[in-house]
Amino acid sequence: MIKIDKIYDNSINIVYGTNNKYAKYMCVSIQSLVENCSTDKNYDIIIFETNVDKSLQDKITSIAKNKDNISIRFLNVASIYDKYDSEKLFCHIYFSKEMYLRLFIPEVLADYDKAIYLDCDTIIQADISELYNTDFENNYICASRDYNSIVNIAYYPKVNYYFTQMLGFQSMNNYINSGVLLMNLPVLREVNLPQKTFELLDKYKELLYPDQDLINIICKDNIKIIHNGWNFVFGINAALIHDNHFLDMAIEWSQGLADQKIIHYISDQKPWDKPEMSYADIWWKYAKLCPIYQTLLKDYFDANPDKLKD
Repeated sequence: MIKIDKIYDNSINIVYGTNNKYAKYMCVSIQSLVENCSTDKNYDIIIFETNVDKSLQDKITSIAKNKDNISIRFLNVASIYDKYDSEKLFCHIYFSKEMYLRLFIPEVLADYDKAIYLDCDTIIQADISELYNTDFENNYICASRDYNSIVNIAYYPKVNYYFTQMLGFQSMNNYINSGVLLMNLPVLREVNLPQKTFELLDKYKELLYPDQDLINIICKDNIKIIHNGWNFVFGINAALIHDNHFLDMAIEWSQGLADQKIIHYISDQKPWDKPEMSYADIWWKYAKLCPIYQTLLKDYFDANPDKLKD
């Protein structure tokens, strides 16, 4: 079994999961995280990877150079699926199988009590230790609501059928976005998250949001909802604001709008592709601080040569 040892006696533990394609964008997320770390706490940043080039790994770990309280480590977990049937890992549209890596965090971090999982397409604008110190209150995870899915079931019959009839959700009010998770690792080890995942993949052959749906099913009734500023999604179904049925959630979402601690670029529209999109300026602000900023610029202009003008 793959296992990783602790660097510090006490630390804020953060995990990413990536492949070679998304590691460049994860670098910007890590840069933003490090820029907002406190100097009086230790941060253990662990990256689950499957095929990231060593040269890129070295550049990303250099972000923590000369910072004794911050560790950035890569852990190759390509063999983690060996004892499971990886053919069952359903993927579609822009999802990759690396999205399932978060489900193995309790197993790999066997000596850890808690960890924060972050998607690669996030920007951290506050000290992540504040989220880390949230009380679980005996729940499996702490996370923010997925407002779009909650609203969509009221407006799209097929979405309603999928969640209520196919997945059996009687209420979607606590359906969460899995891009930012505070994980109660001892409890999730007891639940055996990977085994439960593959059991559900036998039952559900196709999923709309694969890893997210599975986490919501497994952790249902054991989720603590946290301030959505910790997973702020700006592209929302307008009905959240205009339909009085969702008034309480609209107020809740607006609180995240007013206090954006983590911005999550969830759609297929990404700031590295579209610097003119909402909140892209914040992503590029941290990109400029990255050791791979020139690479990110080159990628953009290679894909958009018309933007190069005299």
